[in-house]
Amino acid sequence: MPTKNYYYLEQSSILNGMLFLERFAYYGLKAFVYSYLISDAIKLYNEDASELLLTFSMALLFARIFGGLIVDFVLNEKVSILVSCGLQILGIILFMQEQLGLFYLGMFVFILGQALFSPTILKSIGKLYSTKKNKLDGALTFNHFAINLGSFLAPLAFGFLDFTESFKSGFISCIICFFLIIGFVFLVKPTKESLEENKESLEPRSRVYEIIFGSILGLFLYFLFQRILNQSMSSLNYSGFTLGNSSLIITLIPALIPLITSLIFGIIWNRFQFSSLLKGTIGFGIAAVSIIAAILTIESSQIDNPVFMISYFILIGLGEVLVAPIFLSLILQYSPLKYMGTFSGLALSCFGFLSVFIGTKLTDQIGDENELIATSISGTGFFICAVILLILYLLTKRKDAVHNHLDEF
Repeated sequence: MPTKNYYYLEQSSILNGMLFLERFAYYGLKAFVYSYLISDAIKLYNEDASELLLTFSMALLFARIFGGLIVDFVLNEKVSILVSCGLQILGIILFMQEQLGLFYLGMFVFILGQALFSPTILKSIGKLYSTKKNKLDGALTFNHFAINLGSFLAPLAFGFLDFTESFKSGFISCIICFFLIIGFVFLVKPTKESLEENKESLEPRSRVYEIIFGSILGLFLYFLFQRILNQSMSSLNYSGFTLGNSSLIITLIPALIPLITSLIFGIIWNRFQFSSLLKGTIGFGIAAVSIIAAILTIESSQIDNPVFMISYFILIGLGEVLVAPIFLSLILQYSPLKYMGTFSGLALSCFGFLSVFIGTKLTDQIGDENELIATSISGTGFFICAVILLILYLLTKRKDAVHNHLDEF
């Protein structure tokens, strides 16, 4: 396939490579840090360790909004990545000291570093494609692929490390990833600002912010309903997905599906152009259809049949790939350059932190025994969002047709 169809391939590959390494280090850390907390090194009780890590994860997601502000108004992108890596390396060094007080301090420092990273990468990609905005959907779908690849490989790779005597090898592996990212930073070329960035948008300013906040709302709603749905399905773990009960490839199916789909659609969106609203409509529609597979999985849970569960993973994975990168792309397409980091951080916090927080509260109210109710709520939410997006798409298409007709005169 000709590389000329992939604009800014070298620079976007470097940015996605850095994101892969950062996600690889983060998910690698998650793979063993619980064992570290309950080991003789820290000596926490199981429940205390779980609660501490939950607070840590939620704080990481929430802090990204502040990271976006810092990227836009205090540091540039290159400095932000260097500071982010430095803080995360320092946080890991504090983790290694085998003292609970220093572990808390390390969490705070690590969170500060993490908060800067993702908004910086998104802003860098947005600036890179500022003159080829029609290619942003593909670029951010590849970005999604880099995240999925890191989260997929890290548990496998860190699973081979020997933690029986010391967790040092795990921490050092994470630190090496951040040093590699620092090396990649110096390969990133400064983005030349185009004249288009200094002009007023063709869209009215109010319309621009409507699109941005509408996209953020769409991301929030998708991951809220997905959270409720996944929570209702969490008690239905088909035994074939448990290592030891089946082959490794079957066990990895839940992680492989989003990885493969994001790669495939990254290629498709670089080759073919479709309306972002149409992609979002299809994404929410597929997620709504996944409810059928979820209900069939619940109804046949006693049979232990993998077909419905696999169908559910495929459909919900497709829905996410057609929604998350596309709505992030819309945000970057319409964001003024100086606010790209801020809006990226706000979006990441909303669908990362807020959707998880509210989704967890709602599922607690519904109760674990009411899986069908939770599933129905998610399905209805997905369907309503798909209908709203379809209406917006048809209205936009009609408006464009009217403008084209008037242009003929």
